[in-house]
Amino acid sequence: MRLVFNGNSVKQDYLGGGLIFLNVILLAIWAIKDTIALRNIVLALGAVASIIYIANDWRFGSLKRQLKSVHSLPLIFAGLIFTWVLLHFFCFSQDSISQFQELKSTWLRVVLASIFAWGTGLAILRRPVLINYLWLGILLGIFAVYAQYIPKALAKNALFVPDYHGYLFEGKINGVLVGTLLIAGLTGTVLDLFRRHQLSSSKWVLAFWLVGVVVAMYSYVFIYDTRNGFGLAAILFAALIAVGIFWVVRRIITKGANRELVIVIAFIAGLAILASIFTYHQIQRNTGWLTLVEDAKIAVQVDKYPQWQRSNIGGEVPQTESGRVVVGNTYERVAWAVVGVRLIGQHPLGTGVLYTPFNKLLQIDYPGATPYATHSGWIDLTLSFGIPALLLMLGILVSVFYLSVKSDGPFAITVPIMAGMIFLLYLVGELNGKHAVEILFYWFAMLTALQLPQFLNADASIVVHRA
Repeated sequence: MRLVFNGNSVKQDYLGGGLIFLNVILLAIWAIKDTIALRNIVLALGAVASIIYIANDWRFGSLKRQLKSVHSLPLIFAGLIFTWVLLHFFCFSQDSISQFQELKSTWLRVVLASIFAWGTGLAILRRPVLINYLWLGILLGIFAVYAQYIPKALAKNALFVPDYHGYLFEGKINGVLVGTLLIAGLTGTVLDLFRRHQLSSSKWVLAFWLVGVVVAMYSYVFIYDTRNGFGLAAILFAALIAVGIFWVVRRIITKGANRELVIVIAFIAGLAILASIFTYHQIQRNTGWLTLVEDAKIAVQVDKYPQWQRSNIGGEVPQTESGRVVVGNTYERVAWAVVGVRLIGQHPLGTGVLYTPFNKLLQIDYPGATPYATHSGWIDLTLSFGIPALLLMLGILVSVFYLSVKSDGPFAITVPIMAGMIFLLYLVGELNGKHAVEILFYWFAMLTALQLPQFLNADASIVVHRA
C-alpha cells in the first residue's frame, strides 16, 4: 500500500522518479576517470529538479514541520560550513587565486551535489524502497571495472591482477570509496527492513546485499589489493557479528526461539564465513597486516626516522631492531598523519585550498619535502579549511547518527551505519580533493534528509494506492 497526496504529490512522485534516475547515473560514474563533463550535466539537472521538488514539498508537503524540529540541526551545520568557506576566502585566504578557482569549480559542484542529494533524500523518504537505486548506481560503476578486470585476469590466467592506475577508478582509494559506501548502504538497508519486519516480503534485497558485498570485497582483495578497504569492511562485519550475537542471546532469554532468531543466526554465520574466506585470501596476498602494529610504532617516531619526507621512497625506509625493513605504505601513512596533525596545531585555520595543503605547509619547515597528502581525508581537509570546518563536518555526522538512532524512521539503522563508515573511510583514505569532497557533501546532504521525521500533511487529500 502506498500513500500519495493530491495532484501536486502525483507530480512530485514523477519528479522524484526523475531524481532517482539521475542519481543512478551520477553514482555510477562519479569516481570514474574522465567523466567530468557528464557529471557536471547530471549535477546541474539534478540540482534544478531538486529545487523544484524541495519547493513543492515546502508548499504542499510536510517539510515545514520537519525543519521546525531538532532534526534541522545537521542542515544548520551544513549551512555553516558553506558560510565558513566563503568567510575563509574573504578573511583568511593564503592563496586567493587558487581558492577562487576552487570556489568556481569544486565548491560549485559541492553545492549542486548537496542540493541534488537533499531533494533526492526527501523523495526517498516518501518511498524508502527507492534507496536501493542508489546502491544500484554504485554497483554499476564497480561492474564497469570488472569489465576491465575479467579480460586481464583471463589473459594472465590469474585471479590476482592489481593495476592501480589502469582501471576506470584511478588508484586504489576510489575503489575503496565506492565499495565502502556500497557495503555500508546495503547492510543498513537490510537491517532496517528486518527491524520493520519487511525483510520476508523483500527477499531480493538480501540477495542484492550478498551480490554487492561479494563484488566489493572481491575487488578489495584481487583487483586493488587494498588494506584500508578490507579493514573498513572487517570493522563493520565484526561489529555486526558482535551486535548480532548479543541480540540472539537476549532474544533467547526473553522470548525463546522463533523464526526471526533463526534468520539472524543464519545471517551471522553466513557473514562470518564470508569474512573468513576473504580474510584468508587478503592475508595471503598482503602480509603487511602481520607487522602492522610494529611498523606503526616506528612510523610515529617522525623525528627519529625522517625518511617520510620523501614519498615513493622505495627501499629507503626504517628498519626494526631485528633488521627487517618496515612495510613502506604503512610507514608513510602513519608518519604523514602524525606530521599532518602537528601542522594542524600550527595552522588551525588551514590554507583555504583543497589542492595539496599538506605539501604547501610542509615546505615551511621541510623545504623540498615531497609528500602531497597525509592519506587521511579528515586531516587534509582540516589543513585546507581549519579546525572550524572539521568540527562542523563531524557535527553533521554525529548529529545524523544520534538523531537517527533516537528516531523510528525507515532509515534508523542505515543512516548511523553510513555516518560511522563515512567517518572511518575519510579517516584512513586519501579523500580530500575534487570528486571525493563532492561525494562527501553529497552524503552529508543525503543523510541529513533521510534522518528527518516523517509527518503526514493534514491539509492534503490522501489517495491510497495498493502496491
